[in-house]
Amino acid sequence: MKLTEAEKARHPSIHCTGSVRGMKKHCGWGENDRCVRCGQYIYNLSQTIGTYRPIYAGGGGY
Repeated sequence: MKLTEAEKARHPSIHCTGSVRGMKKHCGWGENDRCVRCGQYIYNLSQTIGTYRPIYAGGGGY
């Protein structure tokens, strides 16, 4: 599945060599959460990790 950069930043993920079963058992991912692989990462689309704010390169004051 293809995800946009915003979607990737919005959902928790693990590397494809990680254990989705372990994340569901020990780390708060729900048993029925929807997980998809995009590239080398597996994303939990049923959870979000806060408000997405793009990171701008090039310095400048905040």
